[in-house]
Amino acid sequence: MDASFKRRAFFVCLALVAGLTALSFRLVTLQVLDRKMSASSTIPRFKSHQKIVASRGLIVDRNHTIIAQNRPQAALVADLHHLKTPSILTRAVAHRYASQVAGWRGLNKAEKGIHLSRTRKAVVNQLSNEDVIKEHLAYATEIIGRELRIPSSDLLAKVEKGSARVVVKKGIREDLARKIETELQKRRIQGFSFERSQRRYYPMPTMAPHLVGNQNYKGIGESGLEKSMHDILAGRDGEREMKRDENGLVNLLEAAQVTPPKMGKHVKVTLDMGIQAIVEDELGMAFEAYNAKKGSIIVVDPHTGDILAMASRPHFNLNTRENYAEAGSSFAVSAQYEAGSVMKIVAMAAALDARVANRDSVVNCGWGILKRPGFTVRDHHRYGDLSFDGVLVKSSNTGVFQFAEYVGQANFYRYLDNFGFGRRTGFPVPGEAKGRIQDRSNTRNFASATYGYGVSVTPLQLAMAYSVLANGGTLLKPRLVQSIVANNGTVLEEIPVQQVGRVISEATAQQMCFALEQVVLKGTGQRAKVPGYRGGGKTGTAEKWNSELGEYDENKKYLTFAGLLPVHDPRFVCIVTIDEPSELGEDFQIGGGTIAAPIFSQVAGRIARFMNLTPEGATPIALNPNQ
Repeated sequence: MDASFKRRAFFVCLALVAGLTALSFRLVTLQVLDRKMSASSTIPRFKSHQKIVASRGLIVDRNHTIIAQNRPQAALVADLHHLKTPSILTRAVAHRYASQVAGWRGLNKAEKGIHLSRTRKAVVNQLSNEDVIKEHLAYATEIIGRELRIPSSDLLAKVEKGSARVVVKKGIREDLARKIETELQKRRIQGFSFERSQRRYYPMPTMAPHLVGNQNYKGIGESGLEKSMHDILAGRDGEREMKRDENGLVNLLEAAQVTPPKMGKHVKVTLDMGIQAIVEDELGMAFEAYNAKKGSIIVVDPHTGDILAMASRPHFNLNTRENYAEAGSSFAVSAQYEAGSVMKIVAMAAALDARVANRDSVVNCGWGILKRPGFTVRDHHRYGDLSFDGVLVKSSNTGVFQFAEYVGQANFYRYLDNFGFGRRTGFPVPGEAKGRIQDRSNTRNFASATYGYGVSVTPLQLAMAYSVLANGGTLLKPRLVQSIVANNGTVLEEIPVQQVGRVISEATAQQMCFALEQVVLKGTGQRAKVPGYRGGGKTGTAEKWNSELGEYDENKKYLTFAGLLPVHDPRFVCIVTIDEPSELGEDFQIGGGTIAAPIFSQVAGRIARFMNLTPEGATPIALNPNQ
């Protein structure tokens, strides 16, 4: 082999060995020596990550009116580790001195850079570490205080009291946070950063608060739709890696890497906030006027089961949470009570549907007393012969029981079940009660159930039961959520109208509506009349059971009016429930007809005008009652 070739090969190998040795040494330095040094270094070298909170989806009504939305906000945080590290603070101190020199504003970028470099050298040489820390903090609080309109002395005192991390101020608007970030970055100020979050905001905070619900401090829904639809509304958080330069200075305006957040989906509900406003207004006035304990108003589209409005009292403010603990759950869905005479529609509809009676049928009401083996049914007035309509008009207990007897005990309970009582409706808001039906084998209970005692119901169950009459005989599941919508407006899922089952025939449903019209025209519901419109409905006055005394308390009552309008083709069903009105005077006759019915009149009249329903007068059209 040629000697010169051997010599060249030797030098090449030597160069490779030397290069690899140097590279290995560098790797050891980076992995071991520099790592140890960085732990004690005065210049922070670690990476910092910030969570980017995803925006929660909107909740909007059927007309796209925003009910719940997110507003970005930021919290200004001071990191005292950085604020006590002089090596990264000198540039900001230099900027403070340099910017005070005459003519500073007129300098270009390069000239400012030269001036800053000279000033920084002077700062390093002339100021102690303690002075640098003090000057930097004074400069920072001066700039931040000016933007937040907070005295710098207050900010300074707050930061100096901290030990590691101090939240200087919460709830800062995003635009203001951006402006402060720009000011801090321009002046090389370190140790301050913003933690972004999303604040849930409700534009109409006292409208349907029980339905909308709210979140806890972690952003997790804890009631209402915010809870039941949390997985749909909640998005996916992102992450931002803070960018630092070779000197360890944090860049507040740029990120080294960003994983963007994913916004939650939007929920469109069936509520009409125009109707909701009417309901809230009227319930609020009634609640105050009658000094009631609790109450609710529900408005339903009987043909779809859509909840157009639902208000409960007491209620609360979604934004401030004022009265949250006292408000409790929604009275409209969680209250279960004996509703009284509004329940008479079950026995009466069953009699028509089973064809054991018609609207010409007459029963003798026993002049106030009807005796059966082991028990007696009593009426609130002494009635003799009453027609089918007359039993409803006069709200006779003895009359309705006799029609129920025609149907039969077992069949009556079958209709009671089919109308939806004794089970939950499947409403998508936590806390729904299912009601209770007492021992079905007991004949006394059977008698009581026909006129609304011994059966506990919810206002929502009543609304859906009366919707059976209004829509032609079908029980529907109440619908509150209409659709799930993507951020770009694409409908991802449409929640269909759900039929639970047919309860009565269409002819029976129609005849019941016209029978209920008679209650409003000349019966206990006359104060529920809506001028210009033909409405129908039924009153209910139920005394509360006093478990301590083992008897009903005539001074504590649930008052209800269940109505529909217009009777020939109902556009809405409205249930008004008032719990325990008081302080109305000894001469005031407390009943469903004197309190709940007038509230219905006001609500229904305003809704009819809101819907632009054509006035039709109040003259009944000629009908064959046997149809």
